[in-house]
Amino acid sequence: MKILGIGKIIIIVGMLLLGSLHPALAQMGTEPLVNGTSFYLSTGQSWPFYQGYEFNLMSVSNGGDNAWVQLKQNDTVVKSAILSLDEVFYYNSTTHYVLSNNSVETMHFSLRVSGIYTGEVVDIVTFSHIYQYYDPALPEPTPTPTAYPDDSHNSNVTPTTTGGSGIPGFKILSTTIIIGICSIFLHKLHKEY
Repeated sequence: MKILGIGKIIIIVGMLLLGSLHPALAQMGTEPLVNGTSFYLSTGQSWPFYQGYEFNLMSVSNGGDNAWVQLKQNDTVVKSAILSLDEVFYYNSTTHYVLSNNSVETMHFSLRVSGIYTGEVVDIVTFSHIYQYYDPALPEPTPTPTAYPDDSHNSNVTPTTTGGSGIPGFKILSTTIIIGICSIFLHKLHKEY
């Protein structure tokens, strides 16, 4: 009976460690960094996100049917698309694991074009249902500029930053929980012998 109890403990601890160490499993259950918000941009403006991402509205078609957008990560274009009204923009990455010969698809961004407006002086595109998810391959999120579009290409306005982080120590918390559970199980095992 004691061997069966030890086996259960080893399986539970192994599953907890696997969930803590495997990047795809560690990401599950975390809150999005940006959770369903909305914003608008005029042509040439950009919107900053966590982990060095920036979303840019490049141009709007003459008839106002389409908008050309780019997603950059540290000033490198990672995805460019021409979107129409109600179309959804996604950005995913694939991580390949050599030892297991598996790959995991991870979504980093999704947003919907909710309006395209053309004018004589400026064109505006509104975006809604915006989600950004934590990318474990990148450094921890740092504070992002405020919820104002980056107008640096059009004027001398410099965005300010706000405090706070989207991920409040997920790795530290999960490691602490695992160590606590392991110590409880080891204490119980010590009492049984």
